[in-house]
Amino acid sequence: MKLGLAGAAGIAGLEAHAPREAGAQPASPGPRRPNILFLLVDEQRYPTVYESEALKQFRQAYLPTQAALAKKGISFDRHYAASVACVPSRTSLYTGHYPSLHGVANTDGTAKAAEDPDMHWLTPGSVPTIGHYLRAAGYRTYWKGKWHVTEADLKVPGTSQVVTSYDANGYTDPAKEKIYLEADTLDPFGFNGWVGPEPHGSDPLRSGSSAPQGKQGRDPAISSQVVELLQDLHASSDDTPWFVMASFTNPHDIALWGFFSNLTARAQSQYDFSVPDYVPQDVFDRDLFAKTRTEKLDNKPSCQQSYKDAYSQFMQPSFVRPDYYRLYYKLHADVDRHLGEVMSAFQSSRFLDNTWIIFTSDHGDLLGSHGGLFQKWYMAYEEAVRVPLVIVPPGKDVARAVPIPTSHIDLAPTILGIAGIDAEAVRKEIASGFTDALPLVGRDLSPLIRGEKDAKAVAEPIFFMTDDDPSRGLDQKNFIGLTYDSVSQPNHVETVIAEIDGALWKYSRYFDHPRYWSDPGTPGDDGVRDLVVKPLRRESSDEGTDRRLYQQRVKTTPALDEVELYNVTTDPLELDNLAGKPEWQEREAALRQLLAEQCARKRLTPSSGAVPGEIGCIKP
Repeated sequence: MKLGLAGAAGIAGLEAHAPREAGAQPASPGPRRPNILFLLVDEQRYPTVYESEALKQFRQAYLPTQAALAKKGISFDRHYAASVACVPSRTSLYTGHYPSLHGVANTDGTAKAAEDPDMHWLTPGSVPTIGHYLRAAGYRTYWKGKWHVTEADLKVPGTSQVVTSYDANGYTDPAKEKIYLEADTLDPFGFNGWVGPEPHGSDPLRSGSSAPQGKQGRDPAISSQVVELLQDLHASSDDTPWFVMASFTNPHDIALWGFFSNLTARAQSQYDFSVPDYVPQDVFDRDLFAKTRTEKLDNKPSCQQSYKDAYSQFMQPSFVRPDYYRLYYKLHADVDRHLGEVMSAFQSSRFLDNTWIIFTSDHGDLLGSHGGLFQKWYMAYEEAVRVPLVIVPPGKDVARAVPIPTSHIDLAPTILGIAGIDAEAVRKEIASGFTDALPLVGRDLSPLIRGEKDAKAVAEPIFFMTDDDPSRGLDQKNFIGLTYDSVSQPNHVETVIAEIDGALWKYSRYFDHPRYWSDPGTPGDDGVRDLVVKPLRRESSDEGTDRRLYQQRVKTTPALDEVELYNVTTDPLELDNLAGKPEWQEREAALRQLLAEQCARKRLTPSSGAVPGEIGCIKP
């Protein structure tokens, strides 16, 4: 891909992505800071222990971009999301804080529309993003692709109709893209150059690559936008350092799969779920995968069986067949191709000697493991929360692996460390513009990356939390309009993952969180309750009168906690829940203590005011 652009044309093109004058910051004096190219994908899990040999060969042959990054950089083999699903995970990654502070705990869709009472988005002036930190240090900061942290889509005034940036078949419309570029809706969040709408929901034109033949999803356009931006940066004479986010949708399209979407794919050509022959027929080791696929959930937290039962109600029947698993990896190849287009443009640029590359995913996918659980909610299993992370420094190839547990919460301080930026000094500098610019709680891994410290010197337990409950909301009806029961409590999760005596341990607490009750507060206080109203049936519909029967349930006491404990080293499938077993009592107590410590350190809450119903950390 040639970058032989005229200088004037490059400068003119760059102006379309340029920060507004008020948002731009002067470059800080001192050594020239590096550029950072961040490659983000969606729903791509770390390779599981039950992948087949054929799938391993497929990765090398059909995911060449990811394979090349691994050969050049540092692979973090035990890297975990800080939260799930998309919205809370991404907000945590972008801010370096957990949902307890930034408040973005749920993902829109299913039972919750964007305006649901429990659907809180990141608000301007609340918690700064990595973009704010980098801007303050003199960086130009650009965002292309999936954002999913705020309602950034433009809408036709007076309507809920989203303004698109493409034509009726999904292909780029430059005039419509210009509207988004000029609106610059991510500027208050520290980034410029975003083009919507968000690639989210069931519209095939807003999928990654599952639009039917003759139409196009969002990932090809996102790739083109990033390539054009890199070309414009290359042609410009401006050497101000830059941060570019290339955020792709796939392999998230696997979430579209189900009984009804397959019907419309065949009968109405709404989606293209075809899988080419180059994807292996057997992507998993049959014996190993059968152990988790047929697992009984009797000894697991009760919300998992409830989730399994409710999934077909608030999503759609799963309709599992071999092509379901194969499609997931076909989507890996689709997004790898777009990553390759971006890397080709980068490698043809003048930035090779001074640019760091980061590659990761927001979270993974259960894909029917653990007794038939799908997607990424109500647990902290490896398939859903462990993701790839590769960091490639400029210069010669390093090709090494880091075995210690790391977290998305470490990425913001690590990016600042890579850039040579004092995170705390910048935080204090920008704090007056935010209500809750609290110190970052993650680790700066840049000394480990540079070889200045070894893994043991930076090793520590990691913390994970999720309050995401897609089954509960104002639109709690199934695909034929009948109401359903949401996933049972306790279903909020806090987890600690730590290495102890040479083994990797995982301890999860499941609890009922009053913050998400209908009337939140401290249980036992007057008026603090969770009221659930469920319509049952229409009694009669006389002229002028409509009688309906409702069921009302009131809860004033939280459900009791439930616990999981796994030795992930000896039980990588996480089949044997050791919690409550007498022989593991001491280890369980030690991990409960670790969870309490990690929670106290990292699960910060807003300093700007109290959050009704917010509970403290677990007691050791």
